[in-house]
Amino acid sequence: MEEFIIQTEELTKDYSSWLRKTPRPALDRLTISIPKNCIFGFLGPNGAGKTTTIKILMGLIRPTGGKATVLGKPYDDVESKNRIGFLPDSPAFTPTLSATEFLDVCARLLKIPGERRKKRIEEVLEIVRMTQHAKSKIGTFSRGMLQRIGIAQAILNDPELLILDEPLLGLDPYGRQEFKEIILGQKRDFHASVFFSSHILSDVEEICDCISILNKGRLLCSGPLQALLSGGGNGVTVDVRSEDALRELVVFAKQTNRVADGEWELLFEQKDPAVEVKINELVGRFGDRVQIRNANEELESFFFKKIEQDNAAKMN
Repeated sequence: MEEFIIQTEELTKDYSSWLRKTPRPALDRLTISIPKNCIFGFLGPNGAGKTTTIKILMGLIRPTGGKATVLGKPYDDVESKNRIGFLPDSPAFTPTLSATEFLDVCARLLKIPGERRKKRIEEVLEIVRMTQHAKSKIGTFSRGMLQRIGIAQAILNDPELLILDEPLLGLDPYGRQEFKEIILGQKRDFHASVFFSSHILSDVEEICDCISILNKGRLLCSGPLQALLSGGGNGVTVDVRSEDALRELVVFAKQTNRVADGEWELLFEQKDPAVEVKINELVGRFGDRVQIRNANEELESFFFKKIEQDNAAKMN
């Protein structure tokens, strides 16, 4: 049994140019391990090396150095590609084909048997909520509809792994929500692993189990999302179900939210020693009517902090 769905070790890609005396590293010794049945967010600003990594994993370009395995096989193993679904950034479609005709071409290329092909096309159109547009020409589709057809072709072969390059780019909030539900459904219903890059950090925080952050080809951090965010928590949250305790704490709180009748949530930006003493005193006096929770950092602030720290370190 494979422990990891994707592994890279010191993976490097340099691009040479006659204008440059030294190669420019698009990817610099990337080492990551992605567990099975995981939704993995691959993050970084433009030029960080995300698409370069995806192209290597799909065997579209060769690395300058290092190793990569996908589904337990070398990244360029042809047979393992039958177990992968892929949606590139800005995919191109033949506008004169209908959705069904396009998927039929894809299914034939995937060598799906004829008796299974028609049924499978109907199934994936239902999954991506495009059944009513099955006979419509692709040239008439919106950006969101094109992305759904793109994911439909990616899941035609019941893949163990989905690799998606910026699948949420250009979608409106409704389209993004539908797309997230499709991704979550692939993990929940079909036990697929999902590796996708994105700039939309709020969506990544909502659906991802693990993330990596790259900057200028270098890995800044990688691991379970909640573990990374809890390490940079911006304070504590206190749940209060006592009016007396509320009056004593509210003057110190950064933010106060009423969550139910008689129940309040208080956010404290930093763990000030005096405030901690006060909270602990109230816990002792009011028991479970005052409860403490760690407040995790939001992914957006965590992301920008990592990028800014790395950029500053390179300038020094």
